Amino acid sequence: MNYLLMLMVTVIEVAIIYKIRFVYSRQPILAIILSSSTILVFYIISRLTLDKYVRAYTFNFATVNVILLGVMLFYMFEMKQDLKNMQALHGTDFLLVLGNKCMSSHVPPILAGRLDKAIELYSDFTDKPKIIVSGGKSSVALDSEAEMMRGYLIDRGIPEQMIIEENESMTTVQNLEFSAIKIRQIWEKETHPRVIIVTSDYHIPRTKNHAKNLGLNVQFAASRTVSMLKWPAMFREFTAIVWCHRYSLLTILGMDILFSLSMCM
Repeated sequence: MNYLLMLMVTVIEVAIIYKIRFVYSRQPILAIILSSSTILVFYIISRLTLDKYVRAYTFNFATVNVILLGVMLFYMFEMKQDLKNMQALHGTDFLLVLGNKCMSSHVPPILAGRLDKAIELYSDFTDKPKIIVSGGKSSVALDSEAEMMRGYLIDRGIPEQMIIEENESMTTVQNLEFSAIKIRQIWEKETHPRVIIVTSDYHIPRTKNHAKNLGLNVQFAASRTVSMLKWPAMFREFTAIVWCHRYSLLTILGMDILFSLSMCM
């Protein structure tokens, strides 16, 4: 019976891991309810079972799920607050548009949204800023993201001489680092350049965190993402955040495992 209970807990956990991205990408609230319900069931099992091994096994799964759910909820809260507290933009020296993975020769909708936001800002400013498009190759068969972004901007009336390509970066951190190097190379004034980073709404929290860690003093502009594309992108962003903080999370996981094992003694 105990082995059967442990098997049932394992099957539920595997099913949740397998399906949660699909559910979140369509109904985030349903995914949160599903995760919360699973955590509650696991904790109830760990409290009611008399077998110490089943109790430790179930408690460990429940705690891992709590940690991951907490990361997701904090990310969603942080995104909402960042967008709510977005400052008004009155001018800048550089608009830095961050790339997004391209699977074909056409600029995908999410990246097009970022570029359209940059065009909107460029048009609004009296003193026209340089636009840095940042992104390397998503595939060896395609142009770099920066080249595709440059073509998109030129097709919509942005003068070619106002566009700067950064086409080596493969991650958000590299987008920021390599673009900062580009700015330093061409900036000739003694004052610090004003920079606005243009990216998608769901991407703002992680980008702000990376910019802060790199010591960059910048402002942000967010392009709105339609819900059909936003929820899947948010789940991918959640996995990226987990990966960025993997060492801290693994430390917490190790402590959780040790605590669970102590139940067996």
